[in-house]
Amino acid sequence: MQAIEFETHLHNGLIQLPMAYQHWQEGKSVKVIVLVDEATEENARLAAPHSINRHAGKLALTQDPLEFQQTIRDEWA
Repeated sequence: MQAIEFETHLHNGLIQLPMAYQHWQEGKSVKVIVLVDEATEENARLAAPHSINRHAGKLALTQDPLEFQQTIRDEWA
């Protein structure tokens, strides 16, 4: 079995072969294995900016924050 390796981007579910391979093994059955560089995906996800405002209003406080802080500080004294 022969193998080639190249990198490309998927577009509408299609893989574009580089020009050098467009007629390579023409008419023969081939096996395709798709590998994704997960590190690259993770880096892209981490690099995306996130707004802290998406967390606004998520906490339901049962006590005044300043009173709670004072209570905690009193426990250490």
